[in-house]
Amino acid sequence: MPRPRVLINTLSLTHGGGRSYVVNLLRELDRDPRGFDFSVLAASSQLSAAESGGLHVTNVRLPSPRAATRVAFRVLYEETLLPLRAARFDLLYCLADLAPAVRLVPTVVALRNLNIYDRRFYDTARLRILERMVRLGLRRADRVVFPSRAAAELITKRVPIAPERIVVVPHGISAEAFRDEPAPPAADVPPYLFLPASLERHKNIPVLLECLAHVEDRRLEAWIAGGSETDPACAAELRRVVESLRLETRVRFLGHVPYQEILRYYRGAVALVFPSLIETFGHPLLEAMLTGTPILAADIPSFREIAGDAALYFPPRDPVRLARLVDELRRNPTPARARVELGRTRALEFSWSSSTDRLCAVFEETLGVTRLETAAPPPSVTDETC
Repeated sequence: MPRPRVLINTLSLTHGGGRSYVVNLLRELDRDPRGFDFSVLAASSQLSAAESGGLHVTNVRLPSPRAATRVAFRVLYEETLLPLRAARFDLLYCLADLAPAVRLVPTVVALRNLNIYDRRFYDTARLRILERMVRLGLRRADRVVFPSRAAAELITKRVPIAPERIVVVPHGISAEAFRDEPAPPAADVPPYLFLPASLERHKNIPVLLECLAHVEDRRLEAWIAGGSETDPACAAELRRVVESLRLETRVRFLGHVPYQEILRYYRGAVALVFPSLIETFGHPLLEAMLTGTPILAADIPSFREIAGDAALYFPPRDPVRLARLVDELRRNPTPARARVELGRTRALEFSWSSSTDRLCAVFEETLGVTRLETAAPPPSVTDETC
């Protein structure tokens, strides 16, 4: 019997947590396809040959990532041409919230972008339209995947989904996804708090900046690794906060750091500070656990679910409390070492192999008796223009 053929839609691929998810998932599927035949749909130049491995890739030529029309063209493709392309397969996996309203094959969709459903931070016409389109796609989706129970609870309050269609598949972590580069020598680098996050409003970065004004050690810096292209106004506002607090010499905006190199920033840090107000998962928590970096996290349900007792938590809007936790951590590192060991153990529960196993089990369940006895030949590698 031919292996079931699955099309993975990665057209939404950019930077950040979504990209790390795609790269790690494809690496694991390239190593072991779990009895499936996977193909990938990607935007041209967004997925390197190394990232896609030996999986078959069809490239779609969308407008430049800097073009304002890119999202509109991508969504248009996903709603019109994607269903036709998916019809050549046994199952379609859409990993970024949007699934076609027209369902020609069994479909699994992952919901990960809370800004679509919680618009406290970004309430735009684009997001309102995206939510309507998500709702249309969900009516046809066979299974809906969430990376955490907290994400499922939050999103289903806004978008009702039948419980039997909901599946929680946590993300994973693996040291092999990174280059093993040592941290810079301590003598050359001041002590710093690390935050890998795009410069966006829901990341709650001002709390990290403001805490620097309250910590005991005025040499302590904040290093922030993330791009500003999604919300340039927020990035400009953060720089104004830095200037108003006179922290120009204590805050470093690193921009995009290649994913393979990010661990060295964790290893050199006093702690990971993760102040986000909304997250569906929180992959930096696992990265910090992997490197043995102490974790100071905002007290939100998804972070509690992922980090458990391996982190210290602070009220998300309280920079003074965060500063006190930083001071306690530096004055008395013994409890932090105990939490680090808990984190190392806990990280073992979140492997990409286990995550991919669970996802493929969802594919198997979704196909059920609809698995085809025959399959169409694989499409040729093509470049399509949207």
